[in-house]
Amino acid sequence: MKRPDWQLSRNGLFWVLLAFLAVVGLHFTHLPVWVTALAALCVGWRVLEYRGAVPFPPWPFKVVLVLACMVGLSMTYPSLLGLEPMLAMLVAGFGLKLLEMHHKRDAVVLVFLSYFTAAVQCVFSTEIPSFLLVVLTFVIATTALVSINQSKALGFSLRPSGMAMLMLATSLPLMLALFLVVPRLGALWSIPVPKNQARTGISDTLAPGGISKLVRSDKLAFRVRFDNDIPDRARLYWRGVVMSEFDGRQWSQADFFGPDQPVLDRLDEEGIVRLGEPVRYTLTMEPTQRRWLFALSTPASAEPGVRLTRDSRLISMDRVSMSRGYEIRSWLDYRLEPEGLHPYRQELERYIPPGSNPETVQVAADWARETPDAEALIARVLDLFYESFVYTLEPPLLGQHSADEFLWESRRGFCEHFASSFAFFMRAAGHPARVVGGYLGGEIHPTSRFVTVRQYDAHAWAEVWVEGRGWVVVDPTAAVAPERVEMSLADLFDIEDGFLADSPLSLMRFREIGVINWLILRRDYVDYMWGAWVLGYDKRQAGFLKQLLGKVSAPRLGLLFLVAAGITGLPFAMAWLLKRRQSRPDPRDALVLQFCRKMAKAGLPRRAGEGISDYARRIAHQDPGLGREALAIAQAYNTGRYDDRSPSGIEELRARVRRFRTAKARLPG
Repeated sequence: MKRPDWQLSRNGLFWVLLAFLAVVGLHFTHLPVWVTALAALCVGWRVLEYRGAVPFPPWPFKVVLVLACMVGLSMTYPSLLGLEPMLAMLVAGFGLKLLEMHHKRDAVVLVFLSYFTAAVQCVFSTEIPSFLLVVLTFVIATTALVSINQSKALGFSLRPSGMAMLMLATSLPLMLALFLVVPRLGALWSIPVPKNQARTGISDTLAPGGISKLVRSDKLAFRVRFDNDIPDRARLYWRGVVMSEFDGRQWSQADFFGPDQPVLDRLDEEGIVRLGEPVRYTLTMEPTQRRWLFALSTPASAEPGVRLTRDSRLISMDRVSMSRGYEIRSWLDYRLEPEGLHPYRQELERYIPPGSNPETVQVAADWARETPDAEALIARVLDLFYESFVYTLEPPLLGQHSADEFLWESRRGFCEHFASSFAFFMRAAGHPARVVGGYLGGEIHPTSRFVTVRQYDAHAWAEVWVEGRGWVVVDPTAAVAPERVEMSLADLFDIEDGFLADSPLSLMRFREIGVINWLILRRDYVDYMWGAWVLGYDKRQAGFLKQLLGKVSAPRLGLLFLVAAGITGLPFAMAWLLKRRQSRPDPRDALVLQFCRKMAKAGLPRRAGEGISDYARRIAHQDPGLGREALAIAQAYNTGRYDDRSPSGIEELRARVRRFRTAKARLPG
């Protein structure tokens, strides 16, 4: 038979179930529907079982559930090697374990499992709201841990939650010390992440309509902190993807391992001429599951795993699967490949598919004969855009010959329409040209030197190679709508034309209201500090520890841990001392026990549960000669022990017990 104190209380069961539901809610968007349904089934069964409506699940039923989970996992995921399938398997096992939970030890295992499963959310998202939800789940799990170790007789109560928050609060100093000192172990999270996770943003291909979809979202793309003054908005072209290949409809980037060796060595930056002083900044970008990094023109970075390409952009050797910050220097005045192009690039950047956009090809050939100078031709095409085109977020759909239809029929479009048609026209005229995708501008914070760039800041522009100058940036959108370069889309458009259509509750819709705009700026600042000092702390760790400790050494780090552990353990030590002081035995109890031992030797022991007054009266009944002194000892004890208004009388009690003498022969058996 099992001990009764092993049984789980009603309050403990409630908080364990609540912790499980909090974990499921935390990962709701990452779990298959059937796992969520299984979780609801397990919780519902446990509630009905507690109420006596259903029996404990028999083993055949549990076997069926396990087999169903195995089939569900194999049908949902092609492989279990990944974050999402592992999470689904973990939560499914969590739910099945609920059906077997009977005792405290089972509940403790589930609470520990809820801690781990909740922490997995930090791999999916590192934003502040996600972190706060994880902390809330920890509070619920700690409350469950407290409640399952309390008395079974205790009914439903919120009191354990207060103790749980106190316990978590006392652990903050040690947690902070661990955060400051322990290095970041990136390899610890080298588990495959979901391939469809955090892909909102610039793609490696571009077709008319691709970027205009991004203006429907206000999701964060990246933040930038400048060391000095922020350049003018018109110079904030954040290049990410350079698309040199064109198939007649869609632009795409060229192979990183082409014959022109596009990925440059750190010490070899052939073809890049940097002029003037660089702009220094730190860019923290959101996960994209891509390899390209965003930066201003002609960037240079000493970050490990970052390389520069021949077309003046940065790429990462690994996919950007988590928020990542990197320090960059950029030269806004430059010459890119002014001496000429690699033969492979000469052919690639001029290529147009046979039969593609015949009307544009014919017009471009005519204009090229009339205006052979590349710069003069660029100016002539931009004049055409300026005179006849309209900038809109909702352009008409285009067919197979998109450049022909856009340039000579609809003449209504967004940045990708202008950039792609312009680049095609220049290629048709015989000049190397390509399309660049990235972002333009951003929200410049009025009091701090950082810029917030969102998805609706996505932009596309063109580059044309001009002999003697190299690659020249040409933004046809600026010819049609120059205010787009000087202002953000949030300033240009209201809720019409599809702007922020995917974010109906976005605060950016109400930024004209002073209070709302103030909240947006404060939110952006808090998010930036979170990214810089929490997510990006590994870059500041050495300098901050040196500033904090004066000198980073093992003894000083050990002292920091000891101080943090001491602060953490101080409340518990005080509580232990207070409890010990309160539970210290009263000296009167020891004197009474001494009196009882004398009576036991005399042949009249004290019975179990017998009060001292009843014991003294029984002695007086059996031996009136001893009774008077026994009653006096009992009276002295009760008066000093329980009557706060009377003097302690401990000396009187000690004297009476010392003088008390018994004679075994005088007591009847």
